[in-house]
This record gives sequence, structure tokens and C-alpha cells, in this order.
Amino acid sequence: MTDPTATSVPPVSPGELYDRAPCGLLTLTEAGRIVRVNATFSAWTGITPEQLTGTPLSDLLEPGAKIFYETRFVPILHLEGEVREVALAFRTTRDAALPVLVNAAVDRGGATPLVHVAVFDASRRQDYERQLLTARRIAESSEARTRVLQNATTAFGESETVERLAQALAESAREALGAAAAAVFLDDHHPRLAGGTVPLDPDLLPGGVPPEALAADGILTWTVRDGQQHPDAATALRAARLDTILTVPLLQAGTPIGTLACYFSRPPELDDHATDLLRSLCRQAAQTVARLRLQAQLAAIALHDPLTGLANRVLLRTHIAASVTAAIERQEPLALIFVDLDDFKAVNDDLDHTAGDTVLKLIAARLSSAVRGDDLVCRYGGDEFIIVCRDTDHERAAAIAERIRVAIKQPLHDDGWTRTITASVGVTVHTPGHSRALDGPELLRVADKAMYRSKDRGKDQVSVIAL
Repeated sequence: MTDPTATSVPPVSPGELYDRAPCGLLTLTEAGRIVRVNATFSAWTGITPEQLTGTPLSDLLEPGAKIFYETRFVPILHLEGEVREVALAFRTTRDAALPVLVNAAVDRGGATPLVHVAVFDASRRQDYERQLLTARRIAESSEARTRVLQNATTAFGESETVERLAQALAESAREALGAAAAAVFLDDHHPRLAGGTVPLDPDLLPGGVPPEALAADGILTWTVRDGQQHPDAATALRAARLDTILTVPLLQAGTPIGTLACYFSRPPELDDHATDLLRSLCRQAAQTVARLRLQAQLAAIALHDPLTGLANRVLLRTHIAASVTAAIERQEPLALIFVDLDDFKAVNDDLDHTAGDTVLKLIAARLSSAVRGDDLVCRYGGDEFIIVCRDTDHERAAAIAERIRVAIKQPLHDDGWTRTITASVGVTVHTPGHSRALDGPELLRVADKAMYRSKDRGKDQVSVIAL
């Protein structure tokens, strides 16, 4: 007998499920053009699926988000095959920006590579609502604390480095709690003072906080009266004429990535609003640390060769231009060293391209070891490398080039093979005032010319052209 209270659920087709999904779903070509889009994303943007099809995804982004997408999002996607929870902002027909979180993955299973993208509306995230609620509660109890939070949020947003962020967090916490001093430590179990001031003798309390604070997931306090439980902290506090250390963790995905420490000359009066404020400050700071570190990683990827980790052509051009300017201003010599591996094609032919990549990585490591700490080593392309040596005259440049030649010539070893390879090295040295002013591209051409002289002389040679 059929249960009259039972509800019949009509079947949902895959197409309906795709269109009705509570998130935006898109499929792109490898070049970034939309080939399919669901109704959810169409409704968010106010643009029909027919109009969206064939449109480059970058054309739908806000200007700032478009730059981030093209210079960082896309390189990471093609390098790692996926990206997760990247914040972007889309333009809509309502002249409003739609903040979103984006997940994307490259699908190479078909005849043509595709990119599948999931877009999540981030305009009403729960964390943002909790922060607003916290701000309202703080405003009800203390106008000064509300101002601290607002100022801190602005300072965090304007921070371009982790150190500036740490300084802003320390100053905000000190002001909010009336502490004698505040400091921020980063890097998990190896505390590094990133911002603020530690008023304790480092010989009495190395690192500025008790070791337990670095692994804590909650607010902790140590006082001058904790002589039995925490004798080191009590001794350090007494010597500095302080009463209490309060520590708050900076958490990322539940894992401590740093610690905020506040130092008080008398017992602090902490109510729920004060502790909520501290947690809010540290939560925002931890999110900003994650963003800044991601930006730094993406910037490094954009400026470095993915195989060898050396500088790429983009960074080389910028560095040479800056080096030429500095050489002229300081009247110092500037040297460029052009390294081309001899008969590198034979490595790929005799072994394979994997072995060729291994050789390039081993050579890159030898180049980095053979030069000075402030010399820039760049993979110029294929088996060509450039080294920029500031304040380096003819004699020192020739010595560095010879050291490079000898280092490269040492036998290379890897699993199952041993190989010896040589290099033709060209050097150009420009001394301001002794010759006409040259730009970066012309210096590269001269160094390339010197390298070919080495090739013509029988390879495994160093040739120098002084300008």
C-alpha cells in the first residue's frame, strides 16, 4: 500500500543539475575562452550564456582582478594543473563588482585540453559577517576599540610585506589593550621577530615568549607570580619590571603560523570584548599573511625559470636596466657573462629529454655556486645562461668566468648515467666614462658575440670583450 504522506521526488537530469548548481560552473579553452557556462553564473553576471560563450574569462574581471588573473592565476594553473580558493572579482551588468572564490583544474583527458572552473559567491561569507558582528559588539562597549579595529583593517590591507603587517598588528594590539609593548613572531616553532618590540632580556627568555606559546591554539597568559609553573617567564618579567605576558596565536587552517605577544606592566583587565578584538585582529592578520605569502610565491614564479629556479628573462631585463643605471651613477664597472653549453643537443639525443632537464638543473646549481652572492644568474633560454656581475672589472669578471667554465666541466652524475659537458663563455665588461654609454640589450649582444668567439676558438673557452 502506498504511503499517502510520501513525497515523490522527480528525477533531475545532469543538464538541470549543472544549470541549477548553487555555484557558477564554466568550461574554458586552454587559452581561457568560455565554451560552456551554467545558468547560475549567467544570472550572477546578468549576461546570457550565448553572449558569454566565446568570451575570454579575463574580459569579465575587474581591472585589478584581471591583472592578478593574467600574471599569477593563469601561470599557477598551467604550472600545477589546478588552483584553489583564489579571490577574484567579476563585473556585472548592474555596474557592481561580484567578489568570488575560484577553483579551477586543467582537464587533459580529451582531445583538446579544457579548464573546468567553479565560482563561489563570496559577498556574504560567514567569516565576514562574524567580523562585522564583532565590530558591532566592540562599538557598543568601546568606541576606541572600534577605531583600533578599523585602523588595523586598513593597515593590514595596505601592508605590502609580512613585516609591515606584523608591525601594524603589534601597534594595534598595544593600543587596544594599553600594553607596555607588543610583538609578533612568525614561522611556527622557530620564532622570528617580525614586528613590534620585545622588552625582555633575550638571555633570560630567548625568543621573547615561552616556547609553549608557539604551539598554542588559544589565548594564554604568564605572570611574574608563576615562579613555580613557569620560572623562566617569571624571572624575565621580574627583571624587566613587567607583570604579564599575553599571547594570541595566528592560525591558518587551524595551524599556528605565528604568535602575537603583549607585555603588561600591571595585570591587564580583559573582558570578552577585548579578547574578541584580539582574536579578530589575529584572524585578519593570519589571512593577510597567507595572502602576502601567496603573492610572493606567485611573483617568484613569474620571475623565475620553473625548471632550474634561476631568474628568467623578465627579471633579467629589469635587473640589467637597474644595474646599468647604478653603474653609471656610481661610476663602477659592470660585467655580463654569457654561458652556452657545448653540444647540449647530444645529451638529449644520447640519453633523453628527462636527462637533459637534469643536466640543466645540475648546471644551474653549479653556476649559482661558482658566482658571488650578489651576482644574478639567469636561464636565458634552452642551454644558455647569463650572469650579471655588478662592480666587476675585467680581471675579476675573467676570473669568475673561468671558475664557471671549470665548474661546468666536472663530470655530471645521475641515476644510471655519467656525462661530461663543456661550455663556451663570453664576457663583456663596461666601465662608465671609459666608453660610450650602453644599454642592457647592447651589452647582451656584445656578451653573445664574445661567447661565439669562444665557440670559434674550439669551445670550452672564455673570451672577454672590454668596452
